[in-house]
Amino acid sequence: MAKNKKRLKMRNFKHVKIQFLTFLIASIFITSCDQKTNEKTLKSNQTDLSILEKEIELRLREYENHLQNGDSIALGNMYTEDAEIIPSTIGRNNITKAFGNMIRDSITGSTFKTTKLWGNEQLLVEDGTGTWYHTNGTSVGSGRYLLVWKKDDGKWKILRDTWFPDKKK
Repeated sequence: MAKNKKRLKMRNFKHVKIQFLTFLIASIFITSCDQKTNEKTLKSNQTDLSILEKEIELRLREYENHLQNGDSIALGNMYTEDAEIIPSTIGRNNITKAFGNMIRDSITGSTFKTTKLWGNEQLLVEDGTGTWYHTNGTSVGSGRYLLVWKKDDGKWKILRDTWFPDKKK
C-alpha cells in the first residue's frame, strides 16, 4: 500500500510538472505575441507623433503671424483658459494683456523651432528654441522654451509656457 501511495504521489507530481511546463510555455508564447503588438503600437505612435509635429508646427506659425499682426487677442486665444506663462502670468485674460504690452513695446516678431516633441493625441510637451524681434527687425532676445500643448475643443492650445533666455556673453 505504501508503494501505491508513493506511485500515486509521483504521478501527481509528474502531472503538476507537466501542467507547470504547459503554463510556462503558454506564458512565453503570449508574452512574445504581446511584445509584437506593443512594437506595432509603438510604430503607429511614432507615425502619429510625426502628424502631431506638423500640427504643432502650424500652430507655431499661427503664433508668429498673430504677433506680427499685433493681435494680442488671437495670441491669447492660443492658450487654454487656465493657462500659465511660468512663473508669473496666470489665465488667458492676463496672458492676452501681457501680449498687448509686448506689442505696444514694438515686439512683433518671433521665430520658433521645435527641437523635441513627445506626448500623445491629448497632451504634448514641446522643447524648442526661439527669438523675439523688435518691429525694426532687431533681436530683443533668444533662448529655449518649453510648452505644454493640450487638445481643447479639437484644437491644440498652450496649457503651460516657460522661457529660458540665452546667457549673455
